[in-house]
This record gives sequence, structure tokens and C-alpha cells, in this order.
Amino acid sequence: MTKSPALPDRFHDVEHLEEVMTTPSTALVAALENLPGDIIVLGVGGKIGPSLAQLAKRAAPGKRVVGVARFSEKGLREKLAGCGIECIEADLLDRKQIDALPKLANVVFMAGRKFGSSGHEDLTWAMNAHVPALVAEAFAGSRIVAYSTGCVYPYVNVHHGGATEATAATPPPGAYANSCVAREGMFRYFSRTRGTPGRIIRLTMRSTCATACCTMSPRAYSPANRSISPRATST
Repeated sequence: MTKSPALPDRFHDVEHLEEVMTTPSTALVAALENLPGDIIVLGVGGKIGPSLAQLAKRAAPGKRVVGVARFSEKGLREKLAGCGIECIEADLLDRKQIDALPKLANVVFMAGRKFGSSGHEDLTWAMNAHVPALVAEAFAGSRIVAYSTGCVYPYVNVHHGGATEATAATPPPGAYANSCVAREGMFRYFSRTRGTPGRIIRLTMRSTCATACCTMSPRAYSPANRSISPRATST
């Protein structure tokens, strides 16, 4: 079994933390070596995107890693470019700008409106439901990994086993949670109707730690297993 790099006793500063976070394990290096095609990260400017893109580039320096965002954060584009990541400024609400993006084989979808929905619910719906439909249609020939959230699950009594896929039809109230259900629905729809292979990753926040819950079929990707096929999970 391959191991991840050993963690230091302490982090000296943010730069040291990021260096550790973006140091690939031997397992990741091997996995990306066997992955056909290059990688494009849509929504690379968020909380996780910059580290993920750097990690991918360090694990597979010979692959083309493209990061797409509005790049509103000062200095981020220059930082990523300095790491060998090709940066493209684009507004994913604009179909023409999506169509102009390079159609690489592997898509990591991280775009979305996460907080501050009150008063701008229409924008939340557009980003979390409309944009996934545009991307799924434009990248129908790619493999797509879409980041989502545990908020697609309803609140349940913790003494009764937790939420499952079967109860997810009634999510917590609010535009954010409901639009995230729509996001997953868009990717599933285009996967079913266009045969686009992919997976949905749900990020669940617990206090100050985050765990990624991969809602996918237990079968590995193969030409015979091309669709997004989530299964019930509990965390």
C-alpha cells in the first residue's frame, strides 16, 4: 500500500501548509499517469480549486492542467501560472465563453455560488443549476467530476441512522440547498442522456474539518460504466 507524504509536526506559515497540501502521494502520481488526457478545473478560484490544481500539476507535470475562473482574487492567476497551470479567465454564465474553452478529456467542476444567497437567489440558481447544464452539454465528450455538497441531504434525527439518497428529495429549505440538488440533477440527466462518464463528490463540513464523500458507483470507470451513478452514503 502506498502512503501519503508524512505530515510535519507543525506548519510554519501558510506557504508551508500549502506546500504540504499540494505534495502528491505516490498513489496519486500513479493514478494520474494512468489517466488518459489532460485536466481542466472549472471554478479554480474557490477555496479548494487552487490547491487541487497545483496538486494535479505536481502529480502529473507532463499533463496540461487548465484552470478557469473569473480570477477576482488579486494575484491568484499569476500564482497558478507560476506553478505551470494554464489560466483562462471566463464567466461560466456565458454559453459562448464555455464553448470557447478547450474541451479536455477530464473536467473537475468546482464552480458554484455557495453562500450569501439571500436577496440574490436567482443568481444562486443560475450558478448552481444553469451553469452545470451548460457545462455538461458543452463537455459531453469528457469525463466529469462535479463537486457538490452534503446539503443535498435533509435534516434528520441523528438517532435513526442518518439521511440516505431515498430521503434526499426533501432537502433543507433555502435556495442554496435546493439549487445544489438541481446541480446534481443536471449532471445526472446529461450523463444518462449523453452517456457522459462522471462522478459527484459531496463535500460535508463538520466543525472545522471537511470530509469528501464520493457518491459514486463502486465499480471502476470502464467503457461499459460510463454514467454518473450515485449510491447512498452516510458520513
